[in-house]
Amino acid sequence: MQPLSSHIVLVSAENYENACTQVQDFFDHTLLVRYDKVAIRKSKSYSGKSQEFSEELAQSIAANRKTLNRFVDEFAKTGFQQVADLKQVECGYPSKLLHIITHFLDGFIGIDTAFYNLIDDSHWLPESTMEAIEKEPDHFWLIHLDGYSKTPEKVALVKT
Repeated sequence: MQPLSSHIVLVSAENYENACTQVQDFFDHTLLVRYDKVAIRKSKSYSGKSQEFSEELAQSIAANRKTLNRFVDEFAKTGFQQVADLKQVECGYPSKLLHIITHFLDGFIGIDTAFYNLIDDSHWLPESTMEAIEKEPDHFWLIHLDGYSKTPEKVALVKT
């Protein structure tokens, strides 16, 4: 079984074990993405106190921004120019692109998500959370995980 997707998840927890439990519970119960196996990579998971934390955080948010930009650029090729054009977005590929874009903006995790902020249910990092990390770095964790699926078709968008 090969990893289908990798995610960096930000959580607030007293220790690494509690952080991992939060992440595992989230993936066990989310209605948005299902994997046959979630493997947490301890060697690539960092406490807010570690030197690697800030760089990993910045890189994973930048990866989300790059993915979002790629989808927006692709959506623009469908002829979308302004808000009024939404009334005429074709069902199919164009509307699916718009759907993915809105998920990045509203915080629904997907297989394309590089960084997920479990604290704020977001793909991004609000200033208030960044300030909290700076004040108490030992209570924040970036947990790296790989999501595995026997077949891509088994990754459900909604639990059935």
